[in-house]
Amino acid sequence: MLRSVRKGSDGQPPSLQVYRMIASAIARGTFRPGTRLPPERDLSSSLAVSRATLRVALRALHDDGLLEPTHGSGWHVVAPSVVEEGQEPPLSFTEMAALRGLRASAEVLHQGTRPGTIDEADDLGIAPGSEVFCLDRLRKLDDVPVALASTCMPAAMVEAAVSQDYSTGSLYATLRERCGINPDRADYVLSARGATSDDAEQLGMREGEAVLVGKYTCFDDRDRPFEIGQIIYRGDRYRFRTVLRNRRAALPPHP
Repeated sequence: MLRSVRKGSDGQPPSLQVYRMIASAIARGTFRPGTRLPPERDLSSSLAVSRATLRVALRALHDDGLLEPTHGSGWHVVAPSVVEEGQEPPLSFTEMAALRGLRASAEVLHQGTRPGTIDEADDLGIAPGSEVFCLDRLRKLDDVPVALASTCMPAAMVEAAVSQDYSTGSLYATLRERCGINPDRADYVLSARGATSDDAEQLGMREGEAVLVGKYTCFDDRDRPFEIGQIIYRGDRYRFRTVLRNRRAALPPHP
């Protein structure tokens, strides 16, 4: 199943060879999504590497979203249709999918312009009643429904993007290429709740099952708000990764 690591092979460290072997086995379907890898003892023996070297590779595979440790049960292959957020700068759904080797698509539920509400105008920094472009989509990874996404943008700012086909195209790529808008940062709030009947029907769930709701305002590289939106993820197909820092350590000592 897995061949032994060749010491000094092309100058590649053993941990990198192990990483590539296991990643390749996952890509080929030798280790299928949701399955458990052989125990570390067996893996290190078949690969002819130490447990320490093996664990370096396993941690790297975990960092890249391919493996997940389960307490007392070893390492499991991550199901492919999982969205992972937390990258900087903000990435589109299509870009996140591409990083994981998945194909993003969408069913467009609504696309058009209308007068913005007072709250929308306030969040987007436009005059109340100004036209906004709204786009509602059922987002899919490899044809598996994973999220319901709703977005709203100033129509005058994104005029060249209003009539594009977003069933397979990337909204952010269109904004960059046609509107000169470069997403730079997002104010993002994530919360959990039970799926409504509408959520459940669209996402293939049971009513009341867990969904995660992200509400955000996105800013471009000129610090202009250009998008407000909401995205509802299936709880079993979403992961948020971030880094927590002890900022107090950087504070100067009290005089």
